[in-house]
Amino acid sequence: MALLGAIGVMLMVFIAFPIPPFPDFLTYDPGDVPAIIACFAMGPWYGVLVQAIKVLVAFAVGAIKAGPIGALANFLAGASFAIPAGYIYRMNRTKKGAVIAMVVGSIVTAVTMSLCNYFILLPFWGIPTEQIGGLIVTAIFPFNLVKTLISSVITFFLYKRIKNFFEEA
Repeated sequence: MALLGAIGVMLMVFIAFPIPPFPDFLTYDPGDVPAIIACFAMGPWYGVLVQAIKVLVAFAVGAIKAGPIGALANFLAGASFAIPAGYIYRMNRTKKGAVIAMVVGSIVTAVTMSLCNYFILLPFWGIPTEQIGGLIVTAIFPFNLVKTLISSVITFFLYKRIKNFFEEA
């Protein structure tokens, strides 16, 4: 778990970029891929653990530019993806099961992060209430869908190549 968490930190720190047309404060990084791999290989709570390790280490070393609110957002997004995706994949360990798991995980993440941003995260940033709804519809929801789908595609092509490592371990 520590190794996957460390890989997540490295991916988060060294490969992060904004996705046009979304606001610059919403950046994509493939740091969730190790957590998705963990939840597929060992179960959803291992994916959550990898997310926690990644976020805590990245926050401790100052790699999360958005501070504690950004760290919380990153953890909530990753955990809300890992839990449903991990449970669904555990019930159907096929390529089709993996695709369904990641699509459902992506939708759950987009909805969860919309709610978290509406009620918690954006108000903590001091975003005026009248602007929050517009941000959710135009940026938060679609960004989280795109972000998780990109990570899903990367995981889909990577997981089958490395799953034997986890089976041997």
